[in-house]
Amino acid sequence: MQAARKLAPQQFRGMQNRPYRHPVFQQDPLRRVKRFKLVTLCLSCFLLSLVVVAQYSSLVMTNYRISSAQKELAAIQDSTRQLELEVAKLSSVGVIEEIARTELGMVEPELAQLRIITAGRVLSTSVGE
Repeated sequence: MQAARKLAPQQFRGMQNRPYRHPVFQQDPLRRVKRFKLVTLCLSCFLLSLVVVAQYSSLVMTNYRISSAQKELAAIQDSTRQLELEVAKLSSVGVIEEIARTELGMVEPELAQLRIITAGRVLSTSVGE
């Protein structure tokens, strides 16, 4: 017992200046490395999940824009078809004559008012004639 009393103060001489830490709260360097790896892994997973959510959100927005553009294109094509039908209807000779008579007040000319003009080529051999 005397030997134990002599050794005990010698073992604890260096620890008198340090605050006492319970063995459960002392951190093992290997445990710190494991905790750092775990925190890094969790943070990386979180950031990766944010990237995936951002990409999915971008995909949804792009699909919505495509859908609205397709609806707008269908409306424009329908309008174009209607305008083409109206142009075809209004460009016929009978419709043009009726519009000219009813809306513009035009009348068909008499035979005495008509003149037939032919374009012919005049050949001149001398300059200045």
